[in-house]
Amino acid sequence: MAPKNHLKLYENVRIESVAHGGRRVDLVVTLYDHVVQSLSEAKIFLKQEKYLECGRSCSRALTILAGLRETLDFEHGEPVATSLLKFYNVVTSKVIGAQTRKNDALLSEAIELVEAVKSAWSHLASKQVETSTQKAMVSKLVDAHKASAAVPSGAGVAAAV
Repeated sequence: MAPKNHLKLYENVRIESVAHGGRRVDLVVTLYDHVVQSLSEAKIFLKQEKYLECGRSCSRALTILAGLRETLDFEHGEPVATSLLKFYNVVTSKVIGAQTRKNDALLSEAIELVEAVKSAWSHLASKQVETSTQKAMVSKLVDAHKASAAVPSGAGVAAAV
């Protein structure tokens, strides 16, 4: 399962996520879907030795991750924002490693991580959960899967879907 970098507190999980600067939870889930889709395509291209196409798919995933990273609100969303930052850095590191080593197993790991976090976001969005319960759920998931890789923040580009 994936580490969930701390999600910022929500007043209403059906409407917004403070961790992502007030972005709607459904938008964050959609962006995670696009990351998974791009990485899945990259994995197929890598297996087919279509490295240019693999690079494009990885680049799209990395751009979305950079956009998510840039929307983190550390002022209002701690400690969730810090955990999410670590999560995005770990996934980014795996994607870059997969590209440089031509290793589809690293792409599989990245996909698993994003899927697990997306699942937790979806769960939070589907239920009206108290803020303290949300924080506990996210913190538990992050602590269970501590990430060790640290990659500096990439482009300050908003994620384009």
